[in-house]
Amino acid sequence: MMEYRKARKSELGEIAVLLTVSFQDYGFFKMYIKNRERQFNFLHRILSTAVKAYYKKHVILVGVDKNKILAAALLKTPDKQELGLMDYVTAGGIKALLTGGIFNTFGFLKLAQEAGSACHSLPGRVWYLETLAVSASCQGQGLGSKILGEGIKPYIEKRGGGLLTLITNTEQNRLFYKKNGFDEFHEMTLERNGQKIGNWSYRMKIDKLK
Repeated sequence: MMEYRKARKSELGEIAVLLTVSFQDYGFFKMYIKNRERQFNFLHRILSTAVKAYYKKHVILVGVDKNKILAAALLKTPDKQELGLMDYVTAGGIKALLTGGIFNTFGFLKLAQEAGSACHSLPGRVWYLETLAVSASCQGQGLGSKILGEGIKPYIEKRGGGLLTLITNTEQNRLFYKKNGFDEFHEMTLERNGQKIGNWSYRMKIDKLK
């Protein structure tokens, strides 16, 4: 039976690998480095840094079965600012700089900030789902919907509710989030290094648990 809970410090490395494998072919992460091996290493460094920064400042939720992490979500809470440059630096961002270079690292962080700008500009009590990933061995089994409905939503309900927001860059994920009750409220095109991808923002109101 799947258990949903906050991640432990000892699990951060495992979570970073899960995210890297899940997103290695995601268009958003392929706009800077062409070489696949360097791209994978850079992505792993960036996501390792993000995982450590989210663990320190916000929330990481995991879905665990038989002591194995099968799903992970990085969730920004409403009561704290979004991650800044110093959050990444103190979480080990120097390694990402060394792996990907200054231009790629700062460019990627700026791109991520631009992608989420519509969500971060919303008023009120806003949660931001930075990343949601499911282990490759469990894809197509409805685990993404389960961690949303049985893990993330109850967590927010118990902590005052609010608006759950997120962005995606693929048509497949657009269908997924619409199917799970999210409202698409903003669309833009991201462009870097001659490449373009769509960027869609979503939101869902989650009431406080009574």
